[in-house]
Amino acid sequence: MTLSSRLQALVRRPTITRQNMIIALTLVSVFVVALFIRSFPAKYGFYLNEFDPYYDYKAAQFIVSSFDASWAAGHGGFPGLLAYFHWTDYTTWFPEGRAVAPTSQDGLQFAGALSYLFFRNVFGLQMSLYNYLVLFPVFVGSLTSIVFFFLVKRIAGTAGGLFAALMFAVSPPILERGNLGWFKSEPLGILLFALSAYIFLTILDSDMSSRQRVLRGIFAGFLLGYGNTAWGGAEYFTAAFGLFFIILPFLDLDLSKLAITGLFFTAGDIFGSAIFPRPGIGVVTSAEGLAIIGGTLFIIVANWLKTWVRPDEFRKTLLKVMFGAALAAIALVSFGSVSALSARYLSVIFPWIRSGNPLVQSVAEQALPTGSDYFSSYLLLLLLGIFGAIIAFRRRNTATSFALVIGITLIYASAAFSRLLVYSSIAFVILAGIGFAELAFSLMKPTSSSMIKRKPAYSTGNEMRAVYSVAFIALIAFPASIFWIPNPVPCTTNGLVCDQSPADYGVSIANGGTIFAHSTLTDWTQALSWIKTNTPQNSVIIAWWDYGYWINVMGNRTTVADNATLNETRIAEIGNMMMSNLTQAETLAKDMANGRPVYILSFLTGSLISFSSTQQYYTLQIPSGSGFTAGGGDESKKQWFIRIAGLNESRYLECPTAGTLQCPNVDDFNLTPYTLQNTLFGHLLPFTFAGWYSLTNGTISAQYAFDKNGNPPLELFNYPPSYQLSGSPSPFQIAFTSTSLNSPIACGGSSTQPIDCFTTVVVYKVAN
Repeated sequence: MTLSSRLQALVRRPTITRQNMIIALTLVSVFVVALFIRSFPAKYGFYLNEFDPYYDYKAAQFIVSSFDASWAAGHGGFPGLLAYFHWTDYTTWFPEGRAVAPTSQDGLQFAGALSYLFFRNVFGLQMSLYNYLVLFPVFVGSLTSIVFFFLVKRIAGTAGGLFAALMFAVSPPILERGNLGWFKSEPLGILLFALSAYIFLTILDSDMSSRQRVLRGIFAGFLLGYGNTAWGGAEYFTAAFGLFFIILPFLDLDLSKLAITGLFFTAGDIFGSAIFPRPGIGVVTSAEGLAIIGGTLFIIVANWLKTWVRPDEFRKTLLKVMFGAALAAIALVSFGSVSALSARYLSVIFPWIRSGNPLVQSVAEQALPTGSDYFSSYLLLLLLGIFGAIIAFRRRNTATSFALVIGITLIYASAAFSRLLVYSSIAFVILAGIGFAELAFSLMKPTSSSMIKRKPAYSTGNEMRAVYSVAFIALIAFPASIFWIPNPVPCTTNGLVCDQSPADYGVSIANGGTIFAHSTLTDWTQALSWIKTNTPQNSVIIAWWDYGYWINVMGNRTTVADNATLNETRIAEIGNMMMSNLTQAETLAKDMANGRPVYILSFLTGSLISFSSTQQYYTLQIPSGSGFTAGGGDESKKQWFIRIAGLNESRYLECPTAGTLQCPNVDDFNLTPYTLQNTLFGHLLPFTFAGWYSLTNGTISAQYAFDKNGNPPLELFNYPPSYQLSGSPSPFQIAFTSTSLNSPIACGGSSTQPIDCFTTVVVYKVAN
């Protein structure tokens, strides 16, 4: 045989069926759709999104820099990686600092840093770490769409898998917490869960050697455990697997193989969770650890019971064992052997229990989701999900039982917080995939065979099939017209104020985390650049905790509180400072700065209303529908300053409670004269009080009063701006103000009464 013939024998043209080619092309299309829709916010700026990703970026940068320094010194990169676990960051939560590893999502930070090092050092990636992490969630989310195809395919077949992949790619709650710049926990955590679930289902459904089962079990468990280190919400999946393990013995399975597989899966999960300090080895004594360890032990006990209990008594005996195990679990909890659940996790398990902690209540993403949130986000998926759950319950095999456990419990848990709507998205993707596959099969299956040989006939005419298909696609696409694509709802002038669209809104640093969703504003980038270049390097910047990560990472300055909310007492101290008189506020600010130069930052949103060419007024609200609403700056959060500090709301807010003649309804937004005249927050406002405007009567009055329709008045301030703390006697001196206060952007009103909007950052220096 010649050399060419040998090579020809080795290299053969790959064969692929038409069906597989269509599936591959469909998945490529889904991946591209997912990639583009997650990248859409780039038109507003190429930034990390929200707040937490900035600190995760800072930690990833520390890992990369430590690795590079260790490698350059000839010690290899590993010692540099270990430096992370000894890092205390004294530029945050000053002066105590922050022990980073025990208080961070370490798995996420290492995943970002190590994957960057891999692509940079192996493939020569020419990109900064910052830009890489901006794109990281885009590619992770798009890849997860493909993983969901394989996961749901094992449950509902190819049609269900393709449908699930597409639905995950365009799910509104998933997009909200996984688009461009969202270097945060959810994208990676969901990917790791989907991979773990898929690998675990291959173990149950495949005939493989014991060695393969053990290796796959360890790997699947490790992925699930690593997800716990990347996202606190992933700990739910560990508990869900424990519940699934309890159900498995009631199915007709070979428990001898499953017991070994489950044991190694649980070991892998615990090991993956314990490689970082959070959650660490403490996962063993946590509620989710109790669930999966208990579920694994239940399988082992069930396997043992099968050897000596009669088959007709097996399930009854299992129920007795379950009851005894439940009593044992209650005893462990009662004696403190299980780690106490935080109020946040209790709210997930018992959604009717809401924390009375003002700090928890002040976080917008921990608000309760409403029925409209589910309906507008899913619509047809709700019906398909219910249908899929019914089909899964009727079949009750291992794969559909897994889908039921994951789906139902995820939907239940999603009712706790709006941020957990990602749970319901995963549930509906899986259950609706089952429903879609069943419906598609029912519509397309051929009728009974005929004695006459002819082309297959179908139970429904082709015309009706076309109608069904168009109607089905339209129902699926309806939420897309609102959420998935650029928002078609008419916006106000310049598009500043629109309904939120997960695919089409600016990253937070471009709009200050306000309701100016469809905008690119430069106030924050101006302020952070000024802080970085114009304040002493040892300066301490005091601001409300929302902005701590931005100031620390992008402004490169020390902060006393940030989004980790590690010290509620410190946050209360900041709120108290804002609501104190100037003398007390100066003392509190200098105490927090511990002798360093100190600055106070205030972020405000609002409007400039023009009643005429000579009569203009500022207000700390913006136009919305037929009225006005809070925009999202400190003016929208000052009630939380008061509540977290434990102060008397009635002293600072006009009507924090209702039920009096002056306060027929609640108005916890407008400030009292005392607040304006006697508090630091009132003096930080860059304007002076002008009067109260009735939207119903169209009149301005010096007296606060609800109008005849029961609406509170609009608090007006004089134009142009007036910086009250600009005089030399004051210990607070204006140091910086961003441009939009003096150059607001048109955002509503009419030709006779135009309204402009501003989002301004003001920085004051505290005199030495």
